[in-house]
Amino acid sequence: MDGVAWTFDTAPGHANFTARVGEKSIGAAHSALLSLWAVAASVRVLMVLMNTAADLELDEVTISPGGAGSEVVEFKHAAIALIQDPLASWPRELSAPDPDAEANSEDGLANNLFLGAASFVILHECAHIALKHRHDSNTRRDDELEADDWAVRWILDRAQDHLEREFRILAICIGFLWIGLINEVRGTGSTHPPAARRLEKSFEKFDDAPDDSIALEVSSYALKAFFDPSTALPRPAHGREAFIDQLIAYTRLT
Repeated sequence: MDGVAWTFDTAPGHANFTARVGEKSIGAAHSALLSLWAVAASVRVLMVLMNTAADLELDEVTISPGGAGSEVVEFKHAAIALIQDPLASWPRELSAPDPDAEANSEDGLANNLFLGAASFVILHECAHIALKHRHDSNTRRDDELEADDWAVRWILDRAQDHLEREFRILAICIGFLWIGLINEVRGTGSTHPPAARRLEKSFEKFDDAPDDSIALEVSSYALKAFFDPSTALPRPAHGREAFIDQLIAYTRLT
């Protein structure tokens, strides 16, 4: 970045990404990476479920244990388990990450979503360094929003076309889904705004996403599946409206 090499390293520990301000170095726990992959895999299963429902002209889909799309919830639970305990075992019934998967395979597509989401989270940490944020600052909540803004702009400003921008919006939303699970397990504390608030602020940068945005539609279903599966909402007219409705519902829960 800026012609200077930054370092990224991984280690055991609690599910966190960490900026080492002053060192131009980012660290990530193994449990953070694996739990984030689980969230990405969950969203990929949800996308397949959405496509199947559309092909069958279904108005709604119920995700139930052992039923269609049950892995949406199972991957989510795997992520939560790793956030709670970095030594949690990976569920035997779920496929594990395959770094060598073909790019167009289901595992490969999940990997791609994971890499996009991880890029957002890592760039958020880079922002803390680039913006010279301090861990002892009394403006840390504002700093988190500023780092989100920096990372979102960095990602979206470099999208080459509409499809790439859609993918990047979805990747950002997956990052916030993971942060939302962190909030569920640990709470928000005094240093970080709730994930719902952070996603709301980042949504302001999605202003050129079309009404029929697939990224926003998928993200709306993911928000519902992850955080508010039981609340019935009016049927939206398009993906943007669905996302806004679900984001409002999520914000009210936090």
